Amino acid sequence: MFSLETASAEEIDLVKQMEARAVYLLAMREHGSKELKRKLKEKFPETENRPNLVDFVILTCQKNGWLSDERFVEVSVRQGIEKGHGPYKIRQTLQQRTDASDLIETYLEMDDSDWAEIAQATLEKKYGDAIKPKEMKEQARRMRFLQSRGFSQSQIWKAMR
Repeated sequence: MFSLETASAEEIDLVKQMEARAVYLLAMREHGSKELKRKLKEKFPETENRPNLVDFVILTCQKNGWLSDERFVEVSVRQGIEKGHGPYKIRQTLQQRTDASDLIETYLEMDDSDWAEIAQATLEKKYGDAIKPKEMKEQARRMRFLQSRGFSQSQIWKAMR
């Protein structure tokens, strides 16, 4: 494990640069720890042989309360719902940005009928109504739209009255 007491001046300088970059990124928006780690590794390729430096910066950000996977998941789920996304799409996006799968499941844990209401609102926003169309072609188009937004088949059927 990395320690500031045993670190060289070069390592301390690099850690300070990474910490400043992390604070800059976190000031823009919430990040998941997995996502922030990836961005720091991309920005500082010299850490490839010293991954414990990146881990140290991530841990520092978490200790200071700047980085929180729970806060990130909560905000991301709320924003996904506001955009009209379903549980599958939100889950997939979050799994790419954080390793906190237990938090993801906790925040996505809603009744199927609640997700159907969100799907219905998404349909109404896009098409003006959520009434099941009589033409099969239009019905299929609307179903594909909701599937692309991450809703399950049962949620889609409930949404289309």
